Amino acid sequence: MSRFKFRDALFSGRAQQELFHLRYVLLDAIHDRRASPDQVAAVAALRAQSHTLVAFTIAYNVPGALALLSDGMARFLPETPLVVCDNSDDPAAADAIRRFSVAAGRIYCRVPRAPLVKRHSSRSHASALNWVLHNLIIPSGVRRFATLDHDLVPLAPDDLSARIADQPCYGYVQHGARSRAWYLWPGYAIFDLDRIPRGKVNFGADRMLGLDTGGRMWTSLYRHMDETEFVPADVRPGFVPGIERARPHQIFDNWFHIGGVSYRGAQFDAVGVMRACFDADPDGLLASTRV
Repeated sequence: MSRFKFRDALFSGRAQQELFHLRYVLLDAIHDRRASPDQVAAVAALRAQSHTLVAFTIAYNVPGALALLSDGMARFLPETPLVVCDNSDDPAAADAIRRFSVAAGRIYCRVPRAPLVKRHSSRSHASALNWVLHNLIIPSGVRRFATLDHDLVPLAPDDLSARIADQPCYGYVQHGARSRAWYLWPGYAIFDLDRIPRGKVNFGADRMLGLDTGGRMWTSLYRHMDETEFVPADVRPGFVPGIERARPHQIFDNWFHIGGVSYRGAQFDAVGVMRACFDADPDGLLASTRV
């Protein structure tokens, strides 16, 4: 019979997960104190605005995706500012994203590298979002904000502020694989800090409950809400026009999610196809992506 060891108990199960959570809290605290050369100007620009809601996106290595999101919002949501928070690890891509953002009149901020975070990981996205929260959103006084994935494409006009008129947050609901817990995927989510204490917002994952990026807010926020009364985003399948043989994508309300453009070798140039369709007929894109 093998001998029980204290170390085995310490680094397994719940104890291990709690240690992981503590590790992430400490790493985020270190990351939050790292400065970006762009953050002072970004905070000043946000303070100078008086918009009801501000959207933030974490850009990552694909300038074309960011440009399509930005141009789509310029057409369909012209009153909603988009802040480009660049988490790219490809210097050439980061340079292209900066140049596009400046040319498009978008507020741009390079996110400093998070400590001990693997490339192409949800942890990298979560750390970047937490950095943006503590270094851009809170210092600038923004109260209502949306977090949008960089490969979302708006297909029609939308009023993001109206979606939180009757509840403190809104978005695409996901559920835990091993629990009853639910949370909002921060690639399409909206928050109202007038109704949510900022200390309850944490974009980290909760692996113990099987929850990905944003799942840490189950414990602090969502479990105190009545899911049966919560109005979530409408989610339906859609296809990149002309490539119906490929896997279906998701449409959240009127936002098409290309998905995974930074993480896998492209089976097809979905961003390029969507760009061509948008340039040719932006108002017809909603109908052309339906199943």
